[in-house]
Amino acid sequence: MNLRAGSKFLGIAVSVITLVIFTFIYGPANLFHTFSALPLVFFLVVLGAIALHVVSFVFWSLRIKLLSQINGHKISFVKSFVTVLSSLFAASLTPGYVGGEPVRIKKLTDYGEPVGTATAIVLGERGFDSIFFVGVFAFVILTGLEILSGDLKIYAIIGTALLAAFLIFLFVSMGASSLMKRVLSWLDRAIKKFQRKDTGGEDSNPKIFEHVEKYASSTKEIFLKHPYALILGVAITALIWLSDFLVPVALLLGFGATPNLDYIIFIQVILVLISLIPVTPGSAGIMEVLMIATFSVFLPHSSLVAFVIVWRFITFYFNLILGSLLLHHVVTK
Repeated sequence: MNLRAGSKFLGIAVSVITLVIFTFIYGPANLFHTFSALPLVFFLVVLGAIALHVVSFVFWSLRIKLLSQINGHKISFVKSFVTVLSSLFAASLTPGYVGGEPVRIKKLTDYGEPVGTATAIVLGERGFDSIFFVGVFAFVILTGLEILSGDLKIYAIIGTALLAAFLIFLFVSMGASSLMKRVLSWLDRAIKKFQRKDTGGEDSNPKIFEHVEKYASSTKEIFLKHPYALILGVAITALIWLSDFLVPVALLLGFGATPNLDYIIFIQVILVLISLIPVTPGSAGIMEVLMIATFSVFLPHSSLVAFVIVWRFITFYFNLILGSLLLHHVVTK
């Protein structure tokens, strides 16, 4: 099966097979009884939760559009939306979701963005995510919420340290072009000492230097030269994550539980950071266990398994289906 024929169905097949296996592990009869006992309004709640998840894609697309505009490249919302959706499939099937970044960089370059600028935009997105997560940790620490205790306090400290390290890397990388220029200049002088005088060595920078220089300048544009755009970017990032964090809130209400909003948002920040650890594609298996463990305070075991299945379908398998369809569209276009 070639890429054009298989890209349309691969993600759907993976999601269906995984859901079937997941259902048999936890007992088809028990799950059927749980779902059949739910009122019809629950299915409207599920549609609302899916809508919240899609809204996060809308805000994500607006962020890409904003970061492109900061760097002087106008890109339509539709192209930004396609860039986001086309990266979902690769992101979902790679550990730490790292497969999504190269796809978004490729789509942005297809739309006319220089490679360095596209790379700065994609890494800049991670920077905005880090700023938001650090803000959540700071809020929890400063307000002294009771949820920050025991192991969660340790996770918060580790998460804050890792995010701060990434932000430091991001800002240090802004000087990458200057550092590379000095290194290349030194190498150029060293090489010329061994060249014959009549060879006429070329005095031109490698192509990679142009990309690095463009990346550094684009990153400075995003984080240093437009304070209002920086604030807007952080605000849009908050809306991206809050839209997704409200998905389990809606589902818990559908199951008749009373969710604790502060706890759910903080727990999901921790889960997102854990999901970035490159262990399994899309943290499959890990996220299910963690959701069962952390949300057991809201639901009994029978309902909890059904809740996790629906939540995982919306936030993971739905991405596979949507991403595979967009991948097919991009490949065949």
